[in-house]
Amino acid sequence: MILVPDLSTVVILTPRTGSGSLRRAILAKYPNAMQIYRHMEADGVPAGYDTWRKVGVVRHPVERLWSLFNFLKTLDGPHDPAFIAAMRQSVRRDFSDWLLNNEVVFTSPYDRTTRGRFFPAYCVRHPVPENRKSQAMYIRPDLGTKWWPFSRVGDLARELGVVLDERHNQTNCHPVPLLTPDASDYVARVHAWDFRAYKGS
Repeated sequence: MILVPDLSTVVILTPRTGSGSLRRAILAKYPNAMQIYRHMEADGVPAGYDTWRKVGVVRHPVERLWSLFNFLKTLDGPHDPAFIAAMRQSVRRDFSDWLLNNEVVFTSPYDRTTRGRFFPAYCVRHPVPENRKSQAMYIRPDLGTKWWPFSRVGDLARELGVVLDERHNQTNCHPVPLLTPDASDYVARVHAWDFRAYKGS
């Protein structure tokens, strides 16, 4: 979540929807913008900012989850080693199995070791595994958040007055594999809003 005072706008950063590119572009252009949380949902906007316009991006749910699945396989960088290990371990299975059975929460402020650390930037109101977390939980259309389909994230960027970097839309992974019937039924049920929103945008 980024608060952009210059635009009286809150940008919801749903994982694997171009959120990294949007975040970098907004923070580069607007020195007063504040990223207080990485992936907070729209119902977690702090008091006082909750009357601002809220915007976000919705991606085809299976493509988004496939992108996350592949991202987690090679997760690296400045993250806590225990977090990296937990994420990589969670995707040591086939995609359909992960969709149906993953229990590991991607975004959580709680330490994955026994050191009792707390990472406030990763707070969320709904710590649910991504395979079970509809994008509606991030976007909260009932709160009036305006969303763009992932294919039009560039339009949102232009409306925000920013230019996306070259890394936008670059998920280097293979095509989505054929889902098992159980996984296909599961995704259709749990992510029903995502399918409707993406198709109707």
